[in-house]
Amino acid sequence: MMHITLIDKTSAINTVRRFELPDLDRHGGWMIKRLLTAYPHLNERQLAGWLRALIYNNEFLFLYQEHSVALAQTIRPDTLTPRTMVYEKFVWAQSPDYISEAAFFYDRIKVWAQQQDAEQIIVEEQTDVPHEMIREHVGRILERKILYARL
Repeated sequence: MMHITLIDKTSAINTVRRFELPDLDRHGGWMIKRLLTAYPHLNERQLAGWLRALIYNNEFLFLYQEHSVALAQTIRPDTLTPRTMVYEKFVWAQSPDYISEAAFFYDRIKVWAQQQDAEQIIVEEQTDVPHEMIREHVGRILERKILYARL
């Protein structure tokens, strides 16, 4: 099991761990409720199966701390380009009291993205962490306009 210890500006120690199957028992209850809100067309069983399937998938970085969870995915948006990008699926705190704890995930996601030779990290997709706190952990955040057609 991989353990990463991070120290914030107040010298509190946060231990970020990679998610394992037994961790679903500990964090699954509140996390599944959040997923049901984000994906109301799915049920608990489908979401639990999805989480189990990605825990050991190398395309995903699934992390937890005492009161927070994070999931990021590496994707290759262009098959002709060797560089990947990392996409934040969610960074959630169990309650607002633990948002600072959840912010530490961005340090680990940034390191993982660099190890994946990613060009970008897509952030603020589903997060409890405010923009300024994310910026403190990953650096400058840019915006891009995307055009699309609704079908």
